Amino acid sequence: MVVRGAKLVLAVWLGVAAPAVAAPNFSGLWSNNSLTQLERPDDFKTLVVTEADALTYEKKHLGKPPEIPNDTIGGADSEWWDTDIGLMRIRGQIRSSELVSPADGQLPFTAKATASQKARSKRRKVDFDNPESRDRSERCLATDAAGPPMLNGGYNDNYQFVQTPGQLAMLAEHMAALRIVRLAPDARHPPPSLRFAMGDSIGRWDGDVLVIETTNFIATDIGYEAGPADDMRVVERLSRTSPTELHYEFWVHAPAEFTQPWQGELTFHATKGPLYEFACHEGNYALPSTLSAGRQAEARARAAFAKVSAGTSGLRGPLNPRPAVASPPPAPAWSPARRPEGAARTSPRTPRPAR
Repeated sequence: MVVRGAKLVLAVWLGVAAPAVAAPNFSGLWSNNSLTQLERPDDFKTLVVTEADALTYEKKHLGKPPEIPNDTIGGADSEWWDTDIGLMRIRGQIRSSELVSPADGQLPFTAKATASQKARSKRRKVDFDNPESRDRSERCLATDAAGPPMLNGGYNDNYQFVQTPGQLAMLAEHMAALRIVRLAPDARHPPPSLRFAMGDSIGRWDGDVLVIETTNFIATDIGYEAGPADDMRVVERLSRTSPTELHYEFWVHAPAEFTQPWQGELTFHATKGPLYEFACHEGNYALPSTLSAGRQAEARARAAFAKVSAGTSGLRGPLNPRPAVASPPPAPAWSPARRPEGAARTSPRTPRPAR
């Protein structure tokens, strides 16, 4: 990078055309796995932590599943976690979060968005009407890994990048999500009426840094409070800092969900791979079972309601008196007790009164 800069300065000083600089190629297998996550845990108060504090935290968490307060059935223990890499190091600093702004390391949700999340969390416990009422993670549609921005999550934090002159394809192992960045100089975003899962991504070269702008997100990518006219804008900067490391920065601007834009950075490290097929068991098995259980619960509720209704209709009182019993019809000319010898029974049976 220093040599390239020196060549450019020399060319400008001599008044000659600057030599063409070949764009870096990011093709390869990469991982952004580490104990550092998007938001800062309560264990730390600052973005940069000391070596001693990092060692204490890593001793507590390395090789162990994360602490999930709402996990009451041991779900975290049943997952395959990749927690064997310590806190992330960026430019020699040990980071407690990927977020660098806001300074507290927490996502700046609006009050309305926070209330919506709480209401949705409660609704998830009782809403089994259809697949769309379930979270995207249950439907195996989550795109947190592929982004944008591209975030780690504790397992399957691996990627394969394939770069051509006109496109950069980024395949995330988690959820097998694929995002394609268009690199053509004349690439333009479509009109706002066209929306895409993971948005529409266009890349531009700023020297040897790839700057990616993504817009045209669908509402569920923007946030649960997003309206038809809302959108989100994500800017990413990807650069190679060594043959085995990429530096990744991102800015997210989503006024429908957050009080201010937020910014983060992390590193990608080269990995041997290979990438594996991600089998989302929630979508394959758990989602049909969840919806089926909802139908069974509805059937039980209907049966209970019918039973209560039937019991209520049998209650007697001033507003629901016992119905009058009709007098039996007069006996026919002959009855079964005195029918002629050998004659068949022809008088109808009196039905038993319904209870």
